[in-house]
Amino acid sequence: MRNLIPYFTLGYPDNETLKRFLMAMPINMINYIEFGFPSNDPRYDGPTIRKTHRIGNENYDESFYIDIFNYFNDHNIKMYSLSYYSDIKDIERFAAVLSNLGFSGSIIPDLLIDYYDEAFDVINKLNEMHFEYIPFFTPSTPDNVIKKVSEKTYSWIYYGLQPSTGIDIPYDLDYTCNRIFSLVKSREINFGFGIKTIEDVSGLIRRGASGVAIGSYLVNMLDGNDLNGFLDYLKRIRGALDVES
Repeated sequence: MRNLIPYFTLGYPDNETLKRFLMAMPINMINYIEFGFPSNDPRYDGPTIRKTHRIGNENYDESFYIDIFNYFNDHNIKMYSLSYYSDIKDIERFAAVLSNLGFSGSIIPDLLIDYYDEAFDVINKLNEMHFEYIPFFTPSTPDNVIKKVSEKTYSWIYYGLQPSTGIDIPYDLDYTCNRIFSLVKSREINFGFGIKTIEDVSGLIRRGASGVAIGSYLVNMLDGNDLNGFLDYLKRIRGALDVES
């Protein structure tokens, strides 16, 4: 079964609307779920997701989400945070807090770019705590970094097709997929950043992707409180994943 990984920024568009969407998702449609913890500087997200961080910062209340986090844990859906290292003051405390909330691991998009000198110490600490560090790579990540980080980690890999979310730069899908699969063999690789259509999903799965993460495209449905459209979209993406599998 290929992975469907929806992304949501906590607190966006408001806590109650997000809860309604989350609790309406058929639990058998998704494999993992990614929650963005609002950041003051989400520099590697595009304008759509940056907006959700700004508003999420105003609304997010951790206590509101405890029951939601428990719900996904009870249904064996692994939760992962998207958290910026610039917001993390103590990596061990950060991992401990998220573990207590039921999270399996974290994607930290700025770690390898802005804090490379610290990155392997951070990865080692997370490994020691059995908290999954999800390597985040894009086409601009150097080959040697991809290889070195992959050797030091054990989780799945997040590969962004674009330099940031909501950005559409032309790319060759065959080349993009062949490159990452040649650098990292026998590893679960889920793709994100720029996936919108059934054709996008089908093309990736045919080329060997383990699954897809969808984030920016869901924002319009949250903005419009379009729950039916949201559920229909997830159903169609799930169908494409299952057909190509």
